Amino acid sequence: MGGWEASRGRSEGQGNAMTLLSIYVQAIESMREIDDKPWLLQKDGDPSHGMRKVGLAQEYKNAHNIQNLKHPAQSPDCNPIEGIWAILKQRIRDRSFDTEDEMKEADEITMQEIRDRIADMPRRCAELRRSGGKPIRGNKW
Repeated sequence: MGGWEASRGRSEGQGNAMTLLSIYVQAIESMREIDDKPWLLQKDGDPSHGMRKVGLAQEYKNAHNIQNLKHPAQSPDCNPIEGIWAILKQRIRDRSFDTEDEMKEADEITMQEIRDRIADMPRRCAELRRSGGKPIRGNKW
């Protein structure tokens, strides 16, 4: 769970953040070999994710020419992962599972569902501009 240690219920902070960052950088560098367009790292700026200070993490990104995607802090309406969480919430809301397989089935998200949430982003951004930044809802979120 990316930086979260569920068994102890606490974040490991900067150490895990650097481990995850190195994985993200490797993924971006692999994508650059396939397509040399600019690849950005999206982070939400939540201080509980252990990236409060510029320090080592920013130096590491700079050394690997990794740019952050600029977006407002605390902006769930601008983040496709929130649409993915909505899928899971809808599938388990008011439902009980008889078997572990049923639970796992509810947890499966297809690539098409992910692509649909990403494809919905331009519409969501336009709606956010029209609403003056107020929270929005949609049929997929």
